[in-house]
Amino acid sequence: MKYNWKELAIRVGSLEYDSSGNKKHEYGGTSFARDALELILGKDEIKEMVDYILDYKEAENLVLSILSYIKSSTATEYAYNIFKNSDGQRAMDAVWIIKHIAHPMSFKWIEEFLDNENVKGWGIGVLDQLLWESLIDEEDAEYLLKKGENDKDKNIRDNVEFIRNYLNRRK
Repeated sequence: MKYNWKELAIRVGSLEYDSSGNKKHEYGGTSFARDALELILGKDEIKEMVDYILDYKEAENLVLSILSYIKSSTATEYAYNIFKNSDGQRAMDAVWIIKHIAHPMSFKWIEEFLDNENVKGWGIGVLDQLLWESLIDEEDAEYLLKKGENDKDKNIRDNVEFIRNYLNRRK
């Protein structure tokens, strides 16, 4: 067998033992599976996957779909690093990747994205995706929605109106 599943389960927290070494709890679920898949792929491979997408190579949509499916924290952090150290199209593409992965950690960067003329369109998209997937609470996002409503860019204001409409329909 290629993987030590017991060790992997312990690493992602789905298998716990008490201080005597007796099995205490075993859990399942998609969050554990996603964490395990991220460990199986490994940080270096995940970073290469982000670079692959940014280089516009064939099959980039499959690669992005994999990173989105596992909600890769490594890819999200790496894309954010690229955003911070790039400008122009590369910075925009990095935020676009963050939007598609929609890892909840990206919530803390949305205000920064909205303050950046180059990426604010994708920044509001990050907020949209996190709310759409119910990965953040609407109350926590309210100040960002208000910020978007007051933006000088009509496209941002229109996006916020769209977000508010589907949030209202969802209630």
